[in-house]
Amino acid sequence: MNVELAIAGLGWFVLAFGHAMIGLRWVLPNLTKESMPSTPFGPPSLTLNMLRFTWQIVTVVQLAFGILLMTLAYAPDADPKTLLLRWFVAFLIAGTVLACWPARRRPRSILRLPVPLVFVLIGVMCWTAST
Repeated sequence: MNVELAIAGLGWFVLAFGHAMIGLRWVLPNLTKESMPSTPFGPPSLTLNMLRFTWQIVTVVQLAFGILLMTLAYAPDADPKTLLLRWFVAFLIAGTVLACWPARRRPRSILRLPVPLVFVLIGVMCWTAST
């Protein structure tokens, strides 16, 4: 086990926890549709969902880096190329779910922003390159 990488991974987990708690406690609950502008992509509710996604994807990125470093700490003999590419795939799956979750009641609204589709495309390319 590589202790330095394990400590770095734990640091990412602490950052992710702190970021998530600040967002859930003080930032996200205070955002309302009424305080959001419309955008060319859609109404204020979509703007609100985009802001929530942006906040939450940062937490997911921090968790993903923590997982990657912990994996490298505990599996030093893992192939780094395969590990990194498949790590991207797992991260992109989480990001796609996070992006699609607000649209679960109205699936057509997914078509307004290409984020989930681009995430899926990148994920498929990374998985293909990892084999």
